[in-house]
Amino acid sequence: MSQLYMPWDTETGGLNENKADLLTGYFAIMNEDYQILDELYLKLKPDGGRTPVAEAGALAVNKIVLSTHLADPETVTYSEGKAKLVAMIKKHLKRNGRYSNITPMGYNCPFDVRWTQKHLLDQDTWESLLHYKMHDVMGVVDTLKKYGLFPKTLGSLSSVVEYLQVPTRGAHNAKEDTLMTIDVDKKLAEFFKSLKANSGAGAGQDLITLLEAE
Repeated sequence: MSQLYMPWDTETGGLNENKADLLTGYFAIMNEDYQILDELYLKLKPDGGRTPVAEAGALAVNKIVLSTHLADPETVTYSEGKAKLVAMIKKHLKRNGRYSNITPMGYNCPFDVRWTQKHLLDQDTWESLLHYKMHDVMGVVDTLKKYGLFPKTLGSLSSVVEYLQVPTRGAHNAKEDTLMTIDVDKKLAEFFKSLKANSGAGAGQDLITLLEAE
């Protein structure tokens, strides 16, 4: 069963998913070679015609103009967006027993999980379609910081992009942030391959062998 990932990111109307609305989301299906097999960019609004709740500070960051957002014919309700997202995921879904072959991937995944599950893809549906584990690129960066391999000043996606000299895209845009996250993960993969190749114990040895050699 081939391993796939669902890189994704959201733009929101605030920091608390219970007090503001989800405005956009970008979701992709990607293989282990970083090839995007499918993608879905959603402009979203609440069901029932309610105006989205969004704080001025959040809109200043993501540059979303609510009047323009709502007037856009591509903007769909949460229910419509959910149907589109479920359909895309199911096109690629396979199971090994009860485990999905699609692992969610993002930068600071807990934030986006909360917003996605609150407004778009409820927890039960999420868990029925996606692997219970996640690949959080921010978590990898934090681990490298903890063990002194990356500067402790790194934090935001933009700071990591700059440090790794990854091409800068439009920050605070769900699609562009997702693509930068993918580019950062590629760089991290190269970093670990280089670390392994240049280790004192020689290439091709796993971590346990390296530790036993100390």
